[in-house]
Amino acid sequence: MALKLGRLEIGYRLLISLTAIAIAYGYLGSYICLFWLEKSYWTAGLLFLLAASGIFAMPRSLGGLIAAIAAIITIYINSNLNESLIGAAICLFLYWIGFQDIRYNPAPNKKLSIIDLIATALTIALMIALTIATFQIPLSWLASLAIGIIAAAVTLIGKQIEYLELSKKANFILLGILTGSSLAIGFAIRVIFYLPKPTNFL
Repeated sequence: MALKLGRLEIGYRLLISLTAIAIAYGYLGSYICLFWLEKSYWTAGLLFLLAASGIFAMPRSLGGLIAAIAAIITIYINSNLNESLIGAAICLFLYWIGFQDIRYNPAPNKKLSIIDLIATALTIALMIALTIATFQIPLSWLASLAIGIIAAAVTLIGKQIEYLELSKKANFILLGILTGSSLAIGFAIRVIFYLPKPTNFL
């Protein structure tokens, strides 16, 4: 089962990941707008730079599992154990079915470069930011469910997108269009429907 866009064929597992990331960036755009409207320009600017860096960090497929764990811990801090378990369960399930799409070839002797370490740190920081932003969803159990889906998507997207057989530049462009448009939509919606302090983290 796949979605065909011209010559591009996207499997349903990749489609789930792309949709989850689009939704997450929409909420992040809304969160950035909130800080902007409250004149916290430095925070808004840092979150925007973090969002932009994700376009380059996520395709490297580094730090995804640690980022997912960080997301579950963030759910626990913001909510409770039961909802963190909801997030963990859906993340593990989607990771399991998504893992079947990828051919993982471990390289135990490979040393991480400085760029790899930076990409890992950015992926973890981005996942925490996406988690906090997603708590704008009024129902905390639904937010936890969404965060689990997003965590799985961030973990898998780098490997999944490789099998589109596009160039690295095309992969970056695809993620850039997806995340950039979602960020802008989320920002615009928050401007129109401005409500202060949507999460417990403010």
